[in-house]
Amino acid sequence: MTGSPTTLFYFFFLSSFLFSLLSSSAIPTTVSTPTNASEYILRNVFEHHDTCYDDSFVYVKASDASKSSLYSTYSTTRDCSGRLNNHDLPDKLPTCPPGLIDLDVMPLYVEKSQISYPYANLNISVKVHSSFDTVAFRLQCLYASDGQDVYCSDSKDMYINGIKEWPCRGLHVSSKVKYPVKFSYTCFRLTSYSTYVINATVLPQKCRISTIITSPSFSHLFPDLIVNQSVSQKIIHTTDPLWAPTLAADFSDDNAIWLRVGKAPRAECDTIKVNVYKEHADDSEKVSFLETFTVKCPDNAVKWEDLSSGKYLLTAYVPIRGCKFFCEKQARGCTQCLRTHLNLVVHETRASLQWRAVQKFKDYQFEIFIVTVVLVGIFVTIMIIVLVVYIRKKMKEAEETRNIQLKDFVNTMIVYADDNKPHTECVTFLVDNLRNGANIRPVFDVEELITSENVVPSRWLIDQLSTLTKFVIVMSDCAVRILDAEESKTHYLIKARPFDDLFSPAIDFIIENVTRDPAAGRKKYAIVRFNYSPPVPANLSVLNLPTYNLPEQFGHLTAFLHDLDLADNVVITNNMSQERLTVWRATFGRVETYHNENPTWISKRWIPKENRDTLVVKRDQPATQKYQTDKDRIAASERLHLLPPTGVRHDDEDDSPEEEKEETIVIAGPRSREIPDESDDDDNDDDDDEDEEGSATIVALDP
Repeated sequence: MTGSPTTLFYFFFLSSFLFSLLSSSAIPTTVSTPTNASEYILRNVFEHHDTCYDDSFVYVKASDASKSSLYSTYSTTRDCSGRLNNHDLPDKLPTCPPGLIDLDVMPLYVEKSQISYPYANLNISVKVHSSFDTVAFRLQCLYASDGQDVYCSDSKDMYINGIKEWPCRGLHVSSKVKYPVKFSYTCFRLTSYSTYVINATVLPQKCRISTIITSPSFSHLFPDLIVNQSVSQKIIHTTDPLWAPTLAADFSDDNAIWLRVGKAPRAECDTIKVNVYKEHADDSEKVSFLETFTVKCPDNAVKWEDLSSGKYLLTAYVPIRGCKFFCEKQARGCTQCLRTHLNLVVHETRASLQWRAVQKFKDYQFEIFIVTVVLVGIFVTIMIIVLVVYIRKKMKEAEETRNIQLKDFVNTMIVYADDNKPHTECVTFLVDNLRNGANIRPVFDVEELITSENVVPSRWLIDQLSTLTKFVIVMSDCAVRILDAEESKTHYLIKARPFDDLFSPAIDFIIENVTRDPAAGRKKYAIVRFNYSPPVPANLSVLNLPTYNLPEQFGHLTAFLHDLDLADNVVITNNMSQERLTVWRATFGRVETYHNENPTWISKRWIPKENRDTLVVKRDQPATQKYQTDKDRIAASERLHLLPPTGVRHDDEDDSPEEEKEETIVIAGPRSREIPDESDDDDNDDDDDEDEEGSATIVALDP
């Protein structure tokens, strides 16, 4: 057999079922007599006077059993070879497809007779499962230990017409034969230690399957205790004699070899083991152990999968009574098992695609390693080149100047502390640069409160904080002190302008707003530092607001105010002229000079609350303005909220000739007065409001 016994059983069962179904469906429904139904019964019509064919059978319908020429046998090598030679078959035929044919070769014991001693024959059986014309098998000797084997000798009986022909037997069937068909021959002599190959050929398919078989010595294969019919099976079971099996290699599977073992019918075993060794290609005397296959009795085959081409040594033995495969010479009490050896040459690799791939990898692993290293090197080189090109491109893009058009004007409030006049000049210069170089509309208290009339500072501050979307916080010495909660409790910043410094309430509002929504606050508020500015205090830096050093990062400040989402590694150049930068840095120098020349300036601006003194505000010298006509004087009086001057008549009065007199109106500021302390009583609130709004008393004096 060439396939798994289970698979063949299912195939045979399915074929029989389908055949019986088709046969039964072909019976007419009107047929009811046993005579008519009997013609659909299959009958074995194989008959031969030679007992060598006794195990053969050919089935046909009962109605065809009487017909002649249903089959014919080729009982001689001449007839069988002639039939095969008529088809002009090549020396090498393809392997028959699975399920077409099974080839089974087993040893057969022949008892002693009056004319011969006991000997062994080969029981060769071919079973064909589908349509065919002719099946034939040929016995060929591969090796013989001595000249006793007649098939391996160079006898003249082996020659036909001068050509050596190996023993051959065949069967030809007609189209009326049903399947399967079994053709057996049991009369080829089996000689100990000889190796044979049995080739079964099927026509017209022109395919072939082959089996190589060998046997141990006759006494090892058929011990007298086992083949002697006078010895009961109980005695055999009790004695458990040592024996060795025949060993065959079935090549019917393209991807594997079936290892088959044969034994005497009454020989007992639990398992039969087959060791596999492979000869070294450079030294045939050395072999390497590969694996051991185990055949569980009563099975007689095991599948050897995934093997490469080469020379192999197969050894089969039966582990009976604790015998060992090999015993050392010095070992005591060790029984060596009887063994059967088969030298096997596999010309082609028989394996699955997966195994072939793995073997190819093993066979060429060094070459594959070299190729892999080269490919990896090429890949790494390409990746490095791509990376270098990418980096150079990015560097080139970084070096390229990209002009961004600022289309919108952003209203931005400048939040700062009025440290001193030089510092305020630096802030004023920042405002000018934002206005002229960054498309910003700065909201600056100097411009809004001092130059505008009737503006309440506190209301103005609240309006800006609630409506503007961008704020710039300027760090300075006084700003740091105002942010210090402990110092703010005991000190305050003296105002140098008609209104209080607005940094403290503004920064309180900003901190509260950022704390409520940090993400939105970091997009709304920014901190700027000049080169003389102190570090950002901890209570402000913890808010993680964007901080810019000016003038170096003026471009980044511009991008922030315009909400330009630029990468961190983008280099933004200052969007102002070199002349402006020079002038701006000069203002920084004046601040540093002022600090150096006035080291105690901060103590005069940042003073304790308990030491607060009266502040004297000095007005400038009276300004004079001459008015030539009464109309001009009346207009001036109305603008300055003064009473009309004496002698001035209204337009509805009669005009009288009167000599024009030159008159001068002197506008002077109020006399110096004291600004009361913030801790004064409530009865001075009206005066404080007057000072906050920048109001002053105006006095008109005649010359």
